[in-house]
Amino acid sequence: MTTIGVFASVFNQSGEVLCVRRNYPPYGWTTPGGRLEDNETPEQGVTREVYEETGYQVLVERLVGIYYASHKSDLVISYECSIVGNDPWLADGEIAEIGFFAIHALPTPMRKNSQVRIFDAASGARGVSRTFNSSDHGEL
Repeated sequence: MTTIGVFASVFNQSGEVLCVRRNYPPYGWTTPGGRLEDNETPEQGVTREVYEETGYQVLVERLVGIYYASHKSDLVISYECSIVGNDPWLADGEIAEIGFFAIHALPTPMRKNSQVRIFDAASGARGVSRTFNSSDHGEL
């Protein structure tokens, strides 16, 4: 069964993107996001995930695109979001670290699919549709 994930590219006023470092395999950096829950709209899911993982309250600005990883039957809906508030954040069992990074100085390790979503959002792309295969899984 295909899983559906929702992820956000959240930019600060300096144009840096918010990234999170996972505390579970594959342990690397990505944008805030996760699995869409039952009876939840994608917009509700992405705002929930960003808040749970970072403490930032966000507003969905636009759909960047749909990304499918054919080798693991995983569909990701990617949004660009803006910050409307934030609450204190502490590392936990899910997220080890958060931070804002320049687009061309992203933290490592980060998988190619995460980087592509960030680059698409930063370029202003809308309605992107991309399919990744297993060879696209590594770092850029």
